[in-house]
Amino acid sequence: MSTFTQDVRYALRQMLRNPGFTVATVLILALGIGANTAIFSVVQGVLLRPLPYAHGDRIVLVGHRDPALGLEDVRFSVQEMQDYRDQTRTLAGLMEYHSMSFTLLGRGEPDRVQTAVVSSNFFDELGVRPLLGRGFQAGDEGPAADHVMLLTWDYWHRRFGGDEAIIGQVLRMNERPIAVIGVLPPLPRFPGRDDVFIPTSACPFRSAPFVVNDRNARMVQLYGRLKPGASLVQAQTEIAAISGRLHKEYPATYLDNPDPRVPLAALPEYLTGPFKPTLLVLLAAVGLMLLLACVNVANLTLTRLISRRREVTLRVALGAGRGRLVRQLLTESVLMSFAGGVLGLLGAVAGTGFLVAFASRFTPRASEIGVDGTVLLFTLVAAVATGLAFGLLPALQVSRGSLNAALKAEGGQVTAGVARSRFTSALVITQVALSFVLLMAAGLTVRSMLKLRQVNPGFEQENVLTMTLPLSFAKYHGPDDFAGFFGQLLEDLAGHPGVVAAAVASEVPLEGQTMTPAIQIEGQPEVRPMDLHASYHVASEDYFKSLGIPLLKGRAFTRGDDTQGPPVVILNQALAHRLWPGADPVGKRVGVSAFEGIVWRTVVGIVGDVKQHGLVQDSGPGFYLPFRQDPWAEMRLFVRTTADPMSLLKDVRSMIHQRDPDQPLAEVRTLDQIYSDSLAPTRLTAMLLSLFAVLAFVITAVGTSGMIAYFVAQRTQEFGIRMALGAAQGSVVGLVLRQAIFLVATGLVLGALSSLLLDRLLSSLLFGVEANDPVTFAAVTLLLLTVVLLACYGPARRAERIDPVVAMRPS
Repeated sequence: MSTFTQDVRYALRQMLRNPGFTVATVLILALGIGANTAIFSVVQGVLLRPLPYAHGDRIVLVGHRDPALGLEDVRFSVQEMQDYRDQTRTLAGLMEYHSMSFTLLGRGEPDRVQTAVVSSNFFDELGVRPLLGRGFQAGDEGPAADHVMLLTWDYWHRRFGGDEAIIGQVLRMNERPIAVIGVLPPLPRFPGRDDVFIPTSACPFRSAPFVVNDRNARMVQLYGRLKPGASLVQAQTEIAAISGRLHKEYPATYLDNPDPRVPLAALPEYLTGPFKPTLLVLLAAVGLMLLLACVNVANLTLTRLISRRREVTLRVALGAGRGRLVRQLLTESVLMSFAGGVLGLLGAVAGTGFLVAFASRFTPRASEIGVDGTVLLFTLVAAVATGLAFGLLPALQVSRGSLNAALKAEGGQVTAGVARSRFTSALVITQVALSFVLLMAAGLTVRSMLKLRQVNPGFEQENVLTMTLPLSFAKYHGPDDFAGFFGQLLEDLAGHPGVVAAAVASEVPLEGQTMTPAIQIEGQPEVRPMDLHASYHVASEDYFKSLGIPLLKGRAFTRGDDTQGPPVVILNQALAHRLWPGADPVGKRVGVSAFEGIVWRTVVGIVGDVKQHGLVQDSGPGFYLPFRQDPWAEMRLFVRTTADPMSLLKDVRSMIHQRDPDQPLAEVRTLDQIYSDSLAPTRLTAMLLSLFAVLAFVITAVGTSGMIAYFVAQRTQEFGIRMALGAAQGSVVGLVLRQAIFLVATGLVLGALSSLLLDRLLSSLLFGVEANDPVTFAAVTLLLLTVVLLACYGPARRAERIDPVVAMRPS
């Protein structure tokens, strides 16, 4: 212990004696360790930390979307759910879930809440107990039961300020009293981004007889808990068998969906699966960055140790063995690495908010990201391992007998040939190769983002205010009421001087969901939904004007397209081409399935394709029905304005509340915000990778410049002799730059070969760009070569200014 204490004191004195070297080393290591700590905190919170459910690892989603099989999410009817409950032997307590929007009254302004409708056993099967109050009980689902509600922790704080007195209070939802019986603990936003939970009997739709008794009314998702001893594979096999039996027993029910496959997914995979590719890329990037920092600091350390040759020689002469020297030098490197780790940890803590916001774009577990004991342990291990990694090789080099002989040379005029510089040269080559890989990854994601920004969304997003208006089903009792409220509101908005156009529609572009009713062309066989995924939208007459969607043929909707007029439809370009390739569909008729059967509609117009489901998704076939012929209770309002859309929000709210003081406004945004949000995951990923790449780039440029400066210092006598014998100053500069070019070029070749591995790692994150994109490859090569050589030019010019007399003077 006394020897260790002595080593630590001596190491601290050395660090204080060389503040420039110490600060540079600590900062470089702080960047590498801090970046790794930050990304590891995301990995820990999202992937490694157990789910906050007692049975989280055994919960499965029944009918989860499986892109590999080409299957979408499966919804079930109440009748089907009961069949699965009765027949399954591998899943315990099947739970149901669906989500709807309702208006909550009773405390402050009317509030539109996203409401999860679940079976009473939902939280019991998850193993979740309320933070306050009680959970659902079987009696809460009875037809005569009082309506009750559980608040999520986020909504409790956001809406009620964390007031514990809310337990037991009676509010109003769907024109009926509903009691708050409990508050849930902080949990991931699962199964959806819901504010409150209610049992099935409290939902006017789920409890309606036409839903309970209709096998075709598929509206619920199913979740189950694997029984002890049952595996996911066994459950998958059993559920597939049950589905097959139901398809045979009720063939008419499955005409539109004859595929009996019902994929299952484990809950942890469901919550984190979409984020894994991005997280793995970031983890690889920060790993390379830390390796690059180690290489750079190892190079700096070796250079500094060469300058300490007299000290090392004296210690060897006094009897210090190789192990003693290595231990002392490693103590110094570990202390500096520990200081870098502390600084990096502070940076990671400061960036936690940004990381949570970033991860929330991908996974509902983002709220669990933070610096806990596991992250602290990771930082400590990373700091110690980094100190050993960058300190061991220089320490071994210094303690080797062959190098000791060189260290005993007096003064600073040691002539070091290429053979003696192999170690430092290898470090420089490694730095350049690692930087090339990181710059390629960043360049590809930036190019991908730029390609995404060039995608035409099919609409004009500037100066458009949008919001969701969910009407109360208890106050507005049918299509006539829905059409009356929205129709009068649109008339009010049309008279406002700051409004160019106003409309309502069923969905917001870039955030829509595909609904695929059966379509039939007059005189031709019916096209099944599974054969033609045509998205179905409802829109008012000024919708295309409000969003700047081009009308290609025919006309837009008019006020005359109501229930008294003939049924009409507008197709997008993709569907028109699919149904009538090379022909004009205006005036032709298509049959669209509805509750009352097939409704024949006349095509009155063709509009441009709109990216309804995201910029990376194909627009796909789609059609629009006039709002006045198919009014919904929940519509999206669009207001195109002459100025900043948010400046009209107060007036729009006032007009809405003049029509209905209890009407809530939800999801108030501009189309610009929605468009920006659709780019956010790609933009943020590119930003993080670019940040890591730039830091690595700077480290490489500084490290290579420092190595060339060391190279010049070691060959001072050689350069002096060359110039004394008549060598031109330019030839000395060329000699130094040729050495730099050789190292950089070798690193570029190795980096280019290594970057071939990016194809598998980045393919899922790229859009419109291949992993071996030649433009990115050429740009990164030119940038890295130019900047690193410019960084080396300064040391090369110093070689040109060497005075031969001074260089050859004995020390």
